Amino acid sequence: MITENEDSQQANNLINIITFNVRATKTVTDDGIIPWINIARANEEILNLVDADELVIAEKEVSISIDYPFENPETFSLISPIGFTRTQLLIAIREKFITFAKAQNIEIDALDLVSLDVYKTDSGSIEITLDIDL
Repeated sequence: MITENEDSQQANNLINIITFNVRATKTVTDDGIIPWINIARANEEILNLVDADELVIAEKEVSISIDYPFENPETFSLISPIGFTRTQLLIAIREKFITFAKAQNIEIDALDLVSLDVYKTDSGSIEITLDIDL
């Protein structure tokens, strides 16, 4: 379930960095792994996502902030009874990213999601920021 987060707290402790490695269908790297996933093509690339179903966040609720490349940063919350896998996070982020990009008239075809920085606030909330590359 996705809900808008109204009162984001200041994140202070980096507790994890979640990466997105994709097996290349056309080898462009020595090991055949691309260390990012293209946001616009995520639905296709998710099929080759390494460790896609690994539980990467055990907490049941997270807040995700998307700032780059938006003029007006956006934040939303996700709730899951079992925590979150790479696939769950990627699908939710892509869906929201596309919605925000359309609303702000921003082209996302060249944007790649490299990683998610996971922070724990003083109150124990989990906040995630995106590492986006152009």
